[in-house]
Amino acid sequence: MKNLLIATTALVATAGFAAADVTLSGAARFGIVHNDANATGETEVHNRMTININGSVETDTGVEFFGYMRVRGGNQGNGANTGLSNTLIGAPRVGAKIGGLTVAVGNINGAIDSTAGVYSGSVGLTGLGYSNVVVGGFDGYSSQGAGRNGVEVIYSMNGLGMHLSHTGNVAGDRTALALTYAFGDWKVALGHQSADLAAEEFTMVRVDGSIGNVTVGAAFASNDVTVGDKIRINAGFKVGAGTSIALFVTDTDLVGADTAYGLGFTHSLGGATLAGGVVETATGATRADLGVRFNF
Repeated sequence: MKNLLIATTALVATAGFAAADVTLSGAARFGIVHNDANATGETEVHNRMTININGSVETDTGVEFFGYMRVRGGNQGNGANTGLSNTLIGAPRVGAKIGGLTVAVGNINGAIDSTAGVYSGSVGLTGLGYSNVVVGGFDGYSSQGAGRNGVEVIYSMNGLGMHLSHTGNVAGDRTALALTYAFGDWKVALGHQSADLAAEEFTMVRVDGSIGNVTVGAAFASNDVTVGDKIRINAGFKVGAGTSIALFVTDTDLVGADTAYGLGFTHSLGGATLAGGVVETATGATRADLGVRFNF
C-alpha cells in the first residue's frame, strides 16, 4: 500500500508536465589515411567516435523545445595531431520548433553548412579535406567546445526552405542566408554570406538531382579575390547492389591553384560501410583513405 501511495503521488505531481524525450545516437569509423603533404608522416591510423545527445519536450500548446550536444573523440590522423587522441564536448544548441519554423541559439548549425548539397561529391572515409566544397569560412556545429555562438532561424514548407544565421566572436561577425527548393528528384540552392573578414564573403548556387540511377550535381561560388571563384561538378552511380562510386572535379580562378579531383567508393557490409577514396588537391597534394564506418 505504501508503494502504491508513493507511485500515485508521483503520478499526480507530474501530470501537469509535458512528456520529455532524451535519445542517444552515434557513429564511428576507423581506417588509414594518407596525405603526402604531411610534414609529420604521410600515412597514419585514423579513428573517430561520435555520441549525439538529443533532448526535447513538447508543451500542451504544441511548441517543441529541444537541446543538442555532441561528444566526439578520436585520433584524427591528419597530421595536425599525429599520435594524439582527444575527446571533446561540443557546446549545446538549444531552441524551439513549431510547425515549419525553428529558432535555435548557441552552437548553431549555420545556414551554409546546413544547405543540402554543399558537401555533394564528398569521397572517401573522411572526406579527404573536402576539396569538393566551393566555399570556406562558414559556420557549422562545432565539436571543438564552444563554437562561435549565434542564432539561427529556419523555415520550411512545401519543398521551400529558408535558413538565416548569425554568429560573432573576436574574429568578426558572419551573417548567412540560404534558400533551397526541392522539386521531384532535384534540389536547387542559393546561399550568401556577409562577414567582417572579406575572405569569408561569398555567393553560392548549386543544383543536384538524379537521372535514372546516376546522381549529378554542380555548384558555383563567387568568392573574395583572395579565395577565388570556384566551380564543382560531381556525379555518383551504383555498381551492383551494394557498391556506389562517387567523383568530383573542382576548379578555381585563383592564381597558382590547380584543378582538384576526387574518386571514391562505398560498399555495404550489411550494418556497416566500407569506404575509401583518393583526392588530388588544388595545391597538388595527394590524399587517400580506406576504412569502415557505422552508425548506432
